[in-house]
Amino acid sequence: MERTIPKIKKSRGGLGDLRVRRSQDGLRSALLDLLNVRAFEDITVREIVDHADVGYTTFFRHFSSKEALLDAVIMVEIQRLTDASLPIYEAADGPGSCLALCDYVNDHRALWAALLTGGAAPKVREEMLRQSRNVTSTRAANTHLPMDLGNALAVAVILELLSWWLRQPLPWPADRVAEIMYDRVIKPAIAIS
Repeated sequence: MERTIPKIKKSRGGLGDLRVRRSQDGLRSALLDLLNVRAFEDITVREIVDHADVGYTTFFRHFSSKEALLDAVIMVEIQRLTDASLPIYEAADGPGSCLALCDYVNDHRALWAALLTGGAAPKVREEMLRQSRNVTSTRAANTHLPMDLGNALAVAVILELLSWWLRQPLPWPADRVAEIMYDRVIKPAIAIS
């Protein structure tokens, strides 16, 4: 009796996933590079794909529009910002958390300047507010200030402070901006709770 060994299907998942990640990373990087020199409204999908060195149709396999690509960039960047500052905040170090946030923005200054001082600012605010709500949804409600209002106020003031900072011709040091952020946004919010 002859035994047959079942064939193992080779999954292209690993190679395919790698190609997908490379294409998406390339497109995100291309958009970020272009945002450093031009306003989002002036950038075309053709310019993005040319800069990323991918095909035009490849772009649409991953993103429905340049706005969808921008949304993906914003989501990743705000998640990185949160990852840099939230663990420090959770350790009850508000000043350290603000410094980590400001250091991250300062280390990626061109990117954040493009995101906050250009046409992407409303989308950044929307995504930051969404992620803030996700973080605070597991916390006890504040009796003096509704949590949703507290989130909206904190996000608005933090983004306005960062936008102001990024527009300065001679930028202030990150630690000074972090100090303002803690003293004017975080500490008052903690005092209210």
